[in-house]
Amino acid sequence: MRVQAGQTYRCEVPLALPVRRYRPTTMGDSWWPLSWLRGTYFPLAVVDVDPAARTAQGLVTGGEHPVTVELTEDQAEAGGLPPGHGYQVSGMLLDADGETVELPRVTTLTVPTRWLRSVETPLSPSHHDAAFRGFH
Repeated sequence: MRVQAGQTYRCEVPLALPVRRYRPTTMGDSWWPLSWLRGTYFPLAVVDVDPAARTAQGLVTGGEHPVTVELTEDQAEAGGLPPGHGYQVSGMLLDADGETVELPRVTTLTVPTRWLRSVETPLSPSHHDAAFRGFH
């Protein structure tokens, strides 16, 4: 299968990620989240393909809570905080009914193209949906 930018694929992360084959130096910032996602599948919207490295860079979305929001200088001042410190507020975001709200989160991952499958391809029985870990 030829992987193309602009298409969405199902990414199936292997159960084992031997360091000899999937070095953190080779996988970059993607190594840690992918090590946490071993044995899962999730949709990956491919934005770039590197044929020489046989990798694809893509976007994966999920929800996140607790949330962290940076305060503007005006908000910090209104709260009586000294200016110029770059304040953040972390916690749960609730709607008017008191229900938890998840903010969308987009993560960029670089994966080997051999992990990508057409979304119509039957699911591998050895893999489970990564949605339960916050990836959708």
